[in-house]
Amino acid sequence: MKTTSISSQSVSTAMHLTVSNAQAEISKLQKEAVTGTYSDVGVELGTRTSTSLDYTRESKRLQAIVDSNSVAEQRMDASQLAMKNMSDSAQTLLNSVIALSGNTDASSLGVAKTTAMSVLENFTSYANTAVNGEFLFSGINTDAQTLDDGFIGNITSNFKSAFDTAFPDPSTASASDVAAFLQDYQDNFDWPSWTNASDTAMSSRISTSETVSTSASANESGFKNLVLATVISSQLVDAGLGPDALSVVNDATTKLAGSAISNIDTQRAKIGLSQERVEKANTYMSAQKTIIDTQLTDLVGIDTYEASTRLTTLLNQVETSYTITSKIQGLSLVNFI
Repeated sequence: MKTTSISSQSVSTAMHLTVSNAQAEISKLQKEAVTGTYSDVGVELGTRTSTSLDYTRESKRLQAIVDSNSVAEQRMDASQLAMKNMSDSAQTLLNSVIALSGNTDASSLGVAKTTAMSVLENFTSYANTAVNGEFLFSGINTDAQTLDDGFIGNITSNFKSAFDTAFPDPSTASASDVAAFLQDYQDNFDWPSWTNASDTAMSSRISTSETVSTSASANESGFKNLVLATVISSQLVDAGLGPDALSVVNDATTKLAGSAISNIDTQRAKIGLSQERVEKANTYMSAQKTIIDTQLTDLVGIDTYEASTRLTTLLNQVETSYTITSKIQGLSLVNFI
């Protein structure tokens, strides 16, 4: 009978190789147990890897659109709130003028002037609303403040200067002359020179095939008419006009304020339709993404329970190998001499 000697070094080397292989497998299983997918999709799927890449890319694209829609929704929510406040302010002005109705009492005229100025100040504040550093009513010029800081002082003084030039003594101004002045002022009112807004409103892609308007431009007629109404009322209601001429001022203010309310509410309705379309687009894309993610999981997913079980088994084996290796390395003939 012939025996072959086996050195403790060779046994140790074999154990080391076994541990190294086990550690590589452990690293792979740890990743799979956490992610629920293959550690190396390319190795596992081979020629089907391109399919998994297509699914992943489409899923991320849909999620990116949904994420960007949240920014658009925030912009539209803020626009809706600002325009609601504008419309309410215009209604306040309208109510004030209607309440005045032929009243020439100085105190009442003073209240009407204060109300008109307050509405103008509120409008300026709402028109300059910004979200995430973007001015909502500047159209595509989102980096430009819609109305400059000196807007109120400049536009009121400009109007008053024109009126004083036309009527040095307001008390002698006839109703027809005032009506002609106001009509001429409205017809030649250069609104674009007073605002930094672009006529083109902001738009956003809300799905793979839809684009909607997500803001309103301050160049819309409703905003302009509200400014005209407040400027005319605030500068002329207590300017010393006679009853007939003052009635013309109030009629013009009433007409402009009513038109402003109607147009601003129309803009709100348009934004509301865009909000509804965004909501529907998000619902559709979320459902589509769920389908794609399910297909992707079926393609690259693994049984995490099985992976965890195999991981535990390998860890136990490695621990056992360490123990055996330690005992082998501790063997010595000295112990038997």
